[in-house]
Amino acid sequence: MTLNDVLTKQNLITKVLLANDGKELPKELKVKIMRIRMSYNKIKKQFDEDTQEFSKQIVSDELRDLANKTERTPEEETKFNELNSKANSEYQEYLMQKGNEDIKDAPEDTFTEDEYGDILDVNSDGEYEINGQKVKAADLMEAFYELFVK
Repeated sequence: MTLNDVLTKQNLITKVLLANDGKELPKELKVKIMRIRMSYNKIKKQFDEDTQEFSKQIVSDELRDLANKTERTPEEETKFNELNSKANSEYQEYLMQKGNEDIKDAPEDTFTEDEYGDILDVNSDGEYEINGQKVKAADLMEAFYELFVK
C-alpha cells in the first residue's frame, strides 16, 4: 500500500460515525475502526512532519528574504518568481515521490460484509464534508466499500 492509498483511506475512515441518531456500532467494530484511525493518523502525522521539514529545507534564505519584502524592484520580482517556481517544482516532485512510497506498517484494514452492514446502518443518512466538499452518505459508503470491504 502506498502513502497515497493510506492518506485516501485515512481521510475517509475519519468520517465514519461510530454512533448516530440512537444507532451505535458494536463495541468490537468501534475498537477496530478506532485502531485503524490511530494507525493511519500516526502515518499522516509523520508525513506532515516530513513535508514541513522538506519545505523548510528547499526555501533558500534569498527566497525567504524576497518573500518578506513588501516592495520589490522588477529585478527582485523576477528573481523571486524564479526561486519560487523552482521551490514549488521541487515540492511537487517530493509529494509525487513520497506519495508513491510503500508503507510497510499499514494496518490490516479489511472489513467484512457484515461489518459493512453495521457501518452502513449507522452512516446511511446525511452529508459529510471531505476536502471541503459536501458528500452524500450513500457516496461516502460506496467509497468505503470500494476501499475497505473484501
